[in-house]
Amino acid sequence: MAIENARYKNLIRQKPNWNHLPTKPVRVPECFVSEVTAYAHRLDENTIAATDSPRWLGIKPSISKLGWAFIEGNSTEEPTMVDFGLVETDSHDPLPYRLGEIETDLQEILQEYQPHHIAIEQPFIRAEYPSTAKLLQVLGVVNLVAYRHGCLPTMIYPATWKSNLDHPRAEREDLAAIVETLFNLDSILLNQEVDTIAVAYTAWCGLGQQY
Repeated sequence: MAIENARYKNLIRQKPNWNHLPTKPVRVPECFVSEVTAYAHRLDENTIAATDSPRWLGIKPSISKLGWAFIEGNSTEEPTMVDFGLVETDSHDPLPYRLGEIETDLQEILQEYQPHHIAIEQPFIRAEYPSTAKLLQVLGVVNLVAYRHGCLPTMIYPATWKSNLDHPRAEREDLAAIVETLFNLDSILLNQEVDTIAVAYTAWCGLGQQY
């Protein structure tokens, strides 16, 4: 029943949180809540740039200098370089801190570049090497970050990406020159960057395995 002589002048007009209404509750895993909500808001605000080109992220695991590289392109065109770099940690820091740093940095990188696919170099594991335990833990962190992003990683063996570029025993200089030519890069100073870009490119070519 309407209230006679009601005063509406001082009432605060409520603004909905969404531009597109009505809304509907959905159930998603808790680990995806913040990312799904952020993506939904970007869709609602029309701030996502439309693109038909799938984007690949290549990762070369390392506890000290983890390499990452983004390329994009359809199968009917040559891929283009988006960006590449390193996640570096200090050897003087405790291992749990360094693993946490890798996780945080990778999450921020994925949030910024939004890859559709993720490829990880699968290193050969040698139990007698002291660094093996650390590398296995880094692999675990990388797979966890990929899972939270909604991707099932493609694993690429070093021999696979080297064969894709040249041959399994190709010289370092030749591999670097091929990568620089493919993506029109002036120079790549670090082997880690060459390897990472090659991993992304090999996965884009359709090679590798998912487990």
